[in-house]
Amino acid sequence: MKNQQLRQVSFLCIGVLGLCATSALANPTETGTNVYKLEVMTQNLYVGADVFRVFDGAPCGPLQSIYQIHETVQATDFPERAEAIADAVMRQKPHVIGLQEVALIRSQLPSDGAIVPDFQNGTFRFLPNAEDVVYDYLQILLDALAARGLDYVVVDGATSWNADIEFPMASFDEACNLASIPMDLRQTDRDVILVRGDLPTANAANGNFSLNLPVEMNVGEPLLLAFEFTRGFGLVDVTVGKNTFRVVNTHLEVGDDTDPASPINLVQFVQAAELIGAVTGAPLPLVVMGDFNSSPSVFDPRPAYDMMTEVGYTDLWNLRQGRPDQGFTCCQDELLRNEDTALFERVDLVFAFLPPGAELMPIQSRVVGDSDNDKTASGMWPSDHAAVVSTLRFKRRR
Repeated sequence: MKNQQLRQVSFLCIGVLGLCATSALANPTETGTNVYKLEVMTQNLYVGADVFRVFDGAPCGPLQSIYQIHETVQATDFPERAEAIADAVMRQKPHVIGLQEVALIRSQLPSDGAIVPDFQNGTFRFLPNAEDVVYDYLQILLDALAARGLDYVVVDGATSWNADIEFPMASFDEACNLASIPMDLRQTDRDVILVRGDLPTANAANGNFSLNLPVEMNVGEPLLLAFEFTRGFGLVDVTVGKNTFRVVNTHLEVGDDTDPASPINLVQFVQAAELIGAVTGAPLPLVVMGDFNSSPSVFDPRPAYDMMTEVGYTDLWNLRQGRPDQGFTCCQDELLRNEDTALFERVDLVFAFLPPGAELMPIQSRVVGDSDNDKTASGMWPSDHAAVVSTLRFKRRR
């Protein structure tokens, strides 16, 4: 653990949940054993722009900031990037795919300026009521998969509907005069699980975390714009052959990789604790994957990685067979057109929590989407995050 407080809470999680770490696994004989195999892929699709640029401000205010961010989203062209992601899926053909940042972007012209005020707290938010679809990242990717003859099914019950935020936007001239009619732009964030169409599923569920990143912006008196950037997780039981696995997909808050005491790390801490409490203890082999925004580096103060490993989860990358590889998955430049890969940390992770009596077999894990051959036709990286594909194999006495 990187700090004593985190260690104490992690051990408390162990006590409360009655968890047993399974790193000391039995060694059954070949007779009377089942071999379990599951291949998963985790991919952050990337909305297409650094949305935090809204806090940097633009010369003509927040409406211009949102307009510029949307221009970047259009420039990074998810329909083109979805083709490259679908190519990667076609090469790998995993049983299950966990997707994060599965954006649904909608618009309304002209802007209706509808707000939801909270006079008690002196805040407001824009009412998310735009309905004209600009980009549905999920449908775009499904269409690209289907065009390749790939049959993947959305597990609806395992989709977490997260932040749903609307904001007016407009373009301006150099004198900050309006150059376009203001319109509303709505972004809805989702985490989605896709399962190969020939595999049975059951017990799908999803949830949102109770603590999320609070956002406040001064966009003019007398009220402050305020909302939470909600995040969540989804899960489903997937049967491959005669064996059933529980698969979890999540996206935790970004955290602060420089300041251990940052409040945003507390948000990630609480989300990771809720995730552990919600999914651990199932009587099935458990795989938890996603964008954890936390790495195994000893210099990383973001807490989620250590919390997972302290309560007994196995980071499959650490057991991979093959040549040494740091497994970096984050992050390419905002416009995705950097010539050489800029990936510098491993935050897209696949964990397993195995039942007693399990004996791990050789693990295959690989990063996908980080080589020149993975780029789109116009030379973009498929996402600012590379994907991770892991094949979990273990034996268990019947």
